[in-house]
Formats: sequence, structure tokens, C-alpha cells
Amino acid sequence: MRKYDFALFGCFLLALPAFCQDGVLELKGMGAEGKKVYQGGKVEFLDVSLADEIVHFESPEKIPLRLSIRYRVLKTAPVFLNSRLGTEFWRLYHYGKGLKGGFYTREQIDLSKEGEATAEVGEVRLATGRGEAFSKGLQGIRGHYYFLVDQPDGKWLDVVKPPAFFYRPELNRKLAFTIANLSKFSVRVSDIESTWQSGGPVRVKFTVTDADGETFPVVNAKAAIESGKWKAPLVTEMDDLNMPTGWMAAKLPTGNMPGQVVVRASFNAMTPNGPAVTSAERSFQRGEGKKALAEMAGAAKPVELPRNAKGIIRETRALWLNPGSFMTKKDIETVVARANEAGLNMIVADIFVRSFFMAKSDLFPTRNNIEEGLDPLGYLIAKAHEKGIEVHPWFCVTYRDPNFRKRLPGVDVVKKDGTVAKLPADVHRPEYRDFIVNLMVGVARDYDVDGIHLDYIRAMDKCYCKKCRTEFQEKFGKPITEATKDDWVTWQREAIGDIVRRTAEGVKAAKPKAIMSAAVFSNMEGGAEQGQDPAGWARKGWIDVVIPMDYQMDTLVVRANEQQFLNALDNDDQLVTGLSLYMRSGTAALNRAPSLVKQQIQVVRRLGIHGYCLFEYQYLGDETIKMMKTETNTERAVPYFRNTK
Repeated sequence: MRKYDFALFGCFLLALPAFCQDGVLELKGMGAEGKKVYQGGKVEFLDVSLADEIVHFESPEKIPLRLSIRYRVLKTAPVFLNSRLGTEFWRLYHYGKGLKGGFYTREQIDLSKEGEATAEVGEVRLATGRGEAFSKGLQGIRGHYYFLVDQPDGKWLDVVKPPAFFYRPELNRKLAFTIANLSKFSVRVSDIESTWQSGGPVRVKFTVTDADGETFPVVNAKAAIESGKWKAPLVTEMDDLNMPTGWMAAKLPTGNMPGQVVVRASFNAMTPNGPAVTSAERSFQRGEGKKALAEMAGAAKPVELPRNAKGIIRETRALWLNPGSFMTKKDIETVVARANEAGLNMIVADIFVRSFFMAKSDLFPTRNNIEEGLDPLGYLIAKAHEKGIEVHPWFCVTYRDPNFRKRLPGVDVVKKDGTVAKLPADVHRPEYRDFIVNLMVGVARDYDVDGIHLDYIRAMDKCYCKKCRTEFQEKFGKPITEATKDDWVTWQREAIGDIVRRTAEGVKAAKPKAIMSAAVFSNMEGGAEQGQDPAGWARKGWIDVVIPMDYQMDTLVVRANEQQFLNALDNDDQLVTGLSLYMRSGTAALNRAPSLVKQQIQVVRRLGIHGYCLFEYQYLGDETIKMMKTETNTERAVPYFRNTK
């Protein structure tokens, strides 16, 4: 199992471009904890800033962080947005230790008055259960998880998703700060590195030594490097994961190099006695800290992708395809052409979701509003194979709507309160498991498929119907209402595992070279409670490719999630990372910036993972295709699992 430390992958001097969204949030709640969905009000987030570069380590639960949110109310509503309960929180990352955590604040984003305003807080508190406690070192805010929709009387109404604005790379730079014991401290200009060539890079490291004698890097200082009439501001240097490297950087002047440079900086610090400003200055002679350009750039070397005996790259490059995107022959031809242009080699086509079926079978009718005479799956396979692209039919295994359940009565999931769940079918019913297994195996038998893909391979909910109550009592010797977390894991895994095993056996019998793949939660613990056991399925040979749905905006979170799967799987080569092509911004879904898609593909490669699957085709924009064609996928590849000679 591969393990990696948190060493930087490489750095560059320029910021990544901003994501292509405007930060506007039109309030529509989530109906949290049974509350009625709140709707009303519109706000545009303009900026988030910190007053201090160095913050006193008050305790593991609380620090005096002065944070401001500048916003503009576009449509008024009698509510506030804040993060006061801790279920809504700011994401925090420790750059030295690789630890993730979160904190909550009591900011008051007032939507009752139109126009621009600023919400400010003076301290932040640990959001319990969201990761590690506060600790000393260089760290930064990396996004926001929900806002509370509050009334003036303090009674909360709902929660709402924040816009993707909070994940902008330029905010990652600004929202880096250092925690230290500031009951006594000193700052200094500690190091310089430069090529000392005309117009070349120069970077400077600032550090704080605290009352405990520990030294940490400090960034975002008000700093400049100068010599005579030449002066350049120093800017926090970021690596290609939008992490500060611990240096601040500039460009040397063109022409004659100065014989000496002076670095001056001032720092805002929040000490136990309140805010303070301190400064540091140091002169360097030309040639001190001289480095070659390659060392200064610090760029990670390109990953050498594995190749087969013919010299062709082996990497799984897959694309999830929703059923609405291949309803006609023209749709299918367009999908294949765009996937081919992007250098992809595998289409995972959703052929069964709710009660929509996009193939032909004696067990279930084909969707009725597709192009007349078209067999969507058959035509997709034919056109994709012409381009050397594999097709793996995608089944949403448990995602069955009421229209389906009219065809197969008795498979409703009944909630604890006696109401019927809207979408899932009960996997504890043998008749449903028989149906879905036979349908999937039949498609593998009847079509020239390259594999079968299982999505919604999970219980989706807990069923308390009369049959489940009786069967659970017989198995565990107690009522299902007294089930522990471990009981639910065992109970759900037994039913889900039966579907996975029988489908794998049937598919392999029909198509020995077919690949079985499964989309699973990136949170392994959450998946287990719904019956998922990806490492176990792979170990038993039921699943050939495990695809965590790792749709995080922050690439550092993707990296940490995928490392967990590398640690859990016996064979790392069975892992393919599910990456998103879209991002949530409030209630809207927008295309991600190609730079973010590229960044996450690169991280997958650096982890030694042999492929990715993109969710989903609808958000595969022209700019992303261009990026893949010219940057990430310049050479064709065969899926890694096809070790062709």
C-alpha cells in the first residue's frame, strides 16, 4: 500500500486564475433537520480577509482570529447568515502537518439592508468533530461548509450552501496565517534564494520564534525588496496545490544586478495583550542564497505514466454520462467525438436510474422518449468502439422511484416514522436483488460491453418495514430500533454484498474480460453504514476497479481521501479516482475551471493512482476539452486494466 508524506509537489510564482463564478448566493435552504425549506434573499460575496499574519495560540479550542467578510446585499430578506452552531464551519488546513479541521464563527451577514457591508469577528472556535484541534504553525482557511440562516431573535431557520467563491485560489493565498505562542516572540528575515540574474526570481523567508522557542514561517507580510531606486513588493508564493511554500517572492530588476538588496517587512500580530505591529529588516549581498533556476522554480517533475509493450500509455480516463445526454443518434455521436477529443478512453453510461432504462431487455421496458427505433446503449457501444473507447453501462442499483416500485410491489423502504422513502428500493428484499442482478447480468450477456458499473450500490436509507423488523430480530436477537452502528453495517453489507457478488459472478460468466467497477463514497465510514465494503469487494475479486466519488473543491481534501483508499486496498492498482467537472455555488451547478480539473488529475497521478473518472459529461466544457487535449492527455492511452501486449 502506497504511503506519502506531505512534502510539497512543486511551486510557482503566479497565482492560479480565479474560478469562473461571481460569488452570488440566492438563498434556498436545505430543509435541515426537518425544517421547512427557507427561500428568499440574495447576496454577493466580495472578499474575505484577515487582520493579522500571526495569531496567538490561546488554546486548542479557541484562537483570537480577526476575520472580515465583505458582501453586497442584492435582494433583502429579514435574516442573517452566520456559522455559529459549528455544523456550519470554515475549513482549516495545517500546511506543516497536513491536518484538516474546522472552526465556527458568529459573524452576522445582515440581509435586511441593501448594499455593501462587512461582517467581522474577533475570535473563532473549534468545530468539534470536524478534524484536528488548533495547533501552532502555518495554516490557512480553505473554504466554507454551509451557512446558518438565522432570524433576528436567534432562532435558526435552515442551512444553505455557500457559493464556490470561498474556494478561489486567491483566497487561499490571503487566508494563510501563523499560530504561535505570542506571550513573547520575535520575527526576522531568515533566508533568501535567488538566481541573481536579470529579471530572475528572488524569494525571502520570514519567521516567528515564539515564547516556547519554536520557529514557524510567516507569510502575507507587508514586505518589499529594494536597492537604490528599485523596489518590488514581495508576494506570498504558492505551490501548485494552492498551498503557501513558506516564502514570499518577487522578480529582480532587469539590467545590472544590485550589489546589495534590503528586505523590509511589517507584521500584524494578535497577542495576548491585543493587536501589535512588529517589523524586520535585513540586507543581503548579491550572490547570497544563489540557486539555479530549476531549483528556484521547484516545479515537480512530470509523472512518468506506465506504458504497455507497444509503448502506449496505460491510464484509465473515464467519463460518466447521464441518460439525458444520449437520447438520439446525434447525441451519441457528439458524446463520442468530444470524449475522443479530450483523450478519454472509457464512457460510463447511465442506463438505469429511477425508472429510466436506456437499453433493451425482457425484464424492463426501454425509456419511451428516446429517438424512435434507437437502441441507445447499442448505438453508443458501436460508435465508441469505432474510436477505441470502452463502454461500461452504469446502473444506479438501488435508486428506484415510485413508478418503478409499482411494477415490483413490496420493495418500498419504510422509514422509522412509518412513511415511505421517496427513492430507494429495499435491498433486503430477495425479489428486488434477483431483479437487479438479472437485469445487469442480462445486459452484460446481450451487449458487447467492456464492463458493468455499479452506482448507488448502497442501501440509501434504513428500512423499518414489517419484514425487515422480523428478519433483523431473528438475526440479531433484538429489535431493529435498538440496532447499533455496527449492527447496521453488518445488516446492510450482507444485502449489498449479495448483489455485488452475484452480479460479478454472472457478468464474468457471460463476459470473462468484462471489468466490474463500483462508485463508492469518498468517506469510507459513511459508506459502510449503507452497506459499502469496497476494499472487501476488491479483495474477494468481485470488483476490479474501485471509484471513490471524490468531488471536493479543495485538492488537498481529494489527496487525503484518496490516500485512505490506497491504505485500505490490498492492490492499489484497483483504484481510479472519481473527480468532478462541476462545482456547487449556492443552488447553482457550474463548470469548474479547467485549471482545477488539471490540478486534481495531476495529484491523482502523483499519488500513483492509474486513472480518473470525470463526473460528468454535461459539464465537460470546450475549455476543459482543450486543456486535456493540449496539457494532460496529449498522448492517447488505453485503460490501465487492459494490460495489452
